[in-house]
Amino acid sequence: MNVSPGFSLPLRSIAPYFVAAVLFNIASMSFLFFLQSDIGLRDFRVIGWVHAYMIGFVMMVIIGAMAQLSVVVGEIHHRYPKVFRWIGPMLGSGTAVLVIGFVYNPFWLGIGGGLILVALAIFAFNLFATLRSSRRRTAVTRSMQWSALFLGVGLGIGMMMALGYAGVVSIDPTQWRLGHIFAVFGGYVMINIMGVSTVLLPMFGACNRVSDNDYRISFYTMVMAAGMMLFASVVQIEMIEYAALWLGIGSVIYYMFRVYRIFTSKKRGYSDIWERSVAVAFIALALSVGSGIYGVVSGSEKAQTISFWFLTAGFLGFLITAHLYKIVPFLVWFERYAPYVDEREVPMLHQLLPARLANIQWSFAVAGSVMIAAAMGSGFSVLWQIGALLLVLSGVVLLAILIKVLGDKL
Repeated sequence: MNVSPGFSLPLRSIAPYFVAAVLFNIASMSFLFFLQSDIGLRDFRVIGWVHAYMIGFVMMVIIGAMAQLSVVVGEIHHRYPKVFRWIGPMLGSGTAVLVIGFVYNPFWLGIGGGLILVALAIFAFNLFATLRSSRRRTAVTRSMQWSALFLGVGLGIGMMMALGYAGVVSIDPTQWRLGHIFAVFGGYVMINIMGVSTVLLPMFGACNRVSDNDYRISFYTMVMAAGMMLFASVVQIEMIEYAALWLGIGSVIYYMFRVYRIFTSKKRGYSDIWERSVAVAFIALALSVGSGIYGVVSGSEKAQTISFWFLTAGFLGFLITAHLYKIVPFLVWFERYAPYVDEREVPMLHQLLPARLANIQWSFAVAGSVMIAAAMGSGFSVLWQIGALLLVLSGVVLLAILIKVLGDKL
């Protein structure tokens, strides 16, 4: 890989994405205090929470990370680097307005959805234009291109649903719910994670690098699942929906098997906050798949809700936090310390991260996630409140860590 430092965007352009993402994480977990343990997935307040968490936290971090990773793996400069000045503010304000629409007044859904649509459309267009100029064709570049396509489709459906809920267009938004979820979550988020895993997991975990062939089955199965669910939303055939759902579950299970193979090839024995966070993430993913299968087979809405919690706050929450602990210190070290390696003594990469605070954040997050899941299963409201408090504290500690690392300089 012929990587030039000039490929990367300056830290000042990317750091606001990570800070804003953690602030949305804190806001999302604070919002749990206004929900109940027995609330259903179709409640508008839950839908508002999902969008605040998935767009404000998950998507914001992904865009910040992909802004750096896409040009590195493609060995190419951003086609339009200045767009990142506008994507973050539009995405953040659009998410806030969208949540207001779900929680208070559907009138705001179209405005919030429009801001999000413009922000992510600009991001997807820049990604397509950038990768089109690249000569490299790998699992990661393919995942970026396919995920950008599904993101565009999912955004279009989401905007149409927002206008439907607001009463601007006469459609049934629930008809497109699964298509929207699969396009954005399966087609964009999961395909991105699967592709990036082939690079980041072996690199950060000191494991053997997997080949593109190992990744291909889970990748194309998820592409098929997302495509089938979109088609099912159009024709409204329940059998196709179930087939797409099981294909998606199969893709995730095979992906988990490949991740297990990656970690069993570990070259040296050590454990850090990244590895512990990733371990919790994939335990949560296994619990999500298990409870999700039970929920689909038995028709238990409680099991489906628990599955969704483990998937979002468990799998995505810990996976993203783990990579923040690697990516942010590296960006700071690369920009501020790497130029002085031959001139003066500089800190090692791992010394930039306050390990004690990271362990506290991890402990709060694990305990809080488990308590929320237990509250969903048992109905004990006190567990819900304690779990929400621990998750808020976890987010506050993560913000403190992020600010400390970003402020580190010679």
